[in-house]
Amino acid sequence: MVHRGQLSVAGVGENKTIACNDSDVSVSGVSNTVTITGHCTAVTVSGIQNKVTLDTSDQINASGFDNVVTYHSGSPDINSGGSNVVQQG
Repeated sequence: MVHRGQLSVAGVGENKTIACNDSDVSVSGVSNTVTITGHCTAVTVSGIQNKVTLDTSDQINASGFDNVVTYHSGSPDINSGGSNVVQQG
């Protein structure tokens, strides 16, 4: 298995689009809106009120409060705690 790297988005009120080429993505901070294109090996979302939309990932981890993660396709392994929403859409 080839590990392609770690991408991260952090901050407050950021609006970003990133391309995920079999990478791990970490999103943290407050009230960020992140769009992730392509296939990720893992997406980890923490912090407060982040909105993340992604194409597909093998794994989705959500912690923190009131984060919303929406994936378009696939059957990811989902680990979610607290008041977070992980959904297909």
